[in-house]
Amino acid sequence: MSDYASLGRKHKPSAQRRAATGLELNDLRPGVQPRQLKDERTTGGMPMNLAQGIEKLSGVGMGNVRVHYNSAKPQAMQAHAYAQGSDIHLASGQEKHLPHEAWHVVQQAQGRVKPTATVNGTAINDSPGLEREADLMGQRALKGG
Repeated sequence: MSDYASLGRKHKPSAQRRAATGLELNDLRPGVQPRQLKDERTTGGMPMNLAQGIEKLSGVGMGNVRVHYNSAKPQAMQAHAYAQGSDIHLASGQEKHLPHEAWHVVQQAQGRVKPTATVNGTAINDSPGLEREADLMGQRALKGG
């Protein structure tokens, strides 16, 4: 019977429970809808903290960047992931490359990427300097810039 007794009591959900469910449930007035907490990703699928870190470091907006998770396209490029324009393609299980590829979006937006080779007819850039920069700046962006 004690299981049913708590159903009749009014109580306020803990902050931890509200965060876990993604809802603000403390306003139970009739007609008031629960508010959704802030989404953790941009509309294009990039984690918000990464997008904010990239933008802070570069001044380049990430709002138009689309992340394609579980993409088959990287395999055709003999890669785990790649960035082209405002699209980032990640092979299955390769999310760890997202910060690096997000910085490549910045490099491309800044006009610093020129073709150095081709893979299956697609022009690519494999400059060691740009690769090192993408490693470093991608990790800095994850830490908030």
